[in-house]
Amino acid sequence: MKHFFLIRHGQIEECYRALFYGQMDVPLSVEGQKKSEELVGQLVSLSIKGIFSSPLKRALYPAKLLAERKGLTLEVREELKEIDYGEWTGKPRESIHKEALFWERFIDDTLAPPKGESIRALRDRARMFWLHILGLKEEGLYIVFTHGGFIRAFLCEILNLKSSLFYAFESYHLKGPLITFFQDGQFVIRGFNFEAQTLKLLLETSYW
Repeated sequence: MKHFFLIRHGQIEECYRALFYGQMDVPLSVEGQKKSEELVGQLVSLSIKGIFSSPLKRALYPAKLLAERKGLTLEVREELKEIDYGEWTGKPRESIHKEALFWERFIDDTLAPPKGESIRALRDRARMFWLHILGLKEEGLYIVFTHGGFIRAFLCEILNLKSSLFYAFESYHLKGPLITFFQDGQFVIRGFNFEAQTLKLLLETSYW
């Protein structure tokens, strides 16, 4: 079996939180860095086969720390990036939420912000990553550092859900779902918004 823990990055600097930052490479806050380091301290005791990360620095920061402490090669993958909001990037959320297109994207997921990425395109990236990890040979635990939008898209894709349910999943900082994949391609979602310290106990006590 292969286990994948998908983790949303830590808190970013406060001045960006009310904006649509998407693929803007915003920095972690001081608290976000501290909590990311604490997360790495919790994960380092686990037996980990591989580490993946988005190239955006808010996800890459803990990924690099964990890879260094575990002596593992970090695999940075473009498809793990947050959604690209195009011309909405950097604009206040409040103003974008007033645009009809923002809401129409969940009904017709091929619609996209001007010069941006549709939810369907984000889901296509999630499927690319899913197919990649299904092809991994070694069994064991893999850690994935990514973004809230990607995690939502990944779950919608593997569960074959409509994009209108994109926001049915809340994604909290430095937490995420643990998903176990079996050799025949079947999977089980062990839970959502897990904290790292629960992983060891869960993996040791579950019959999966």
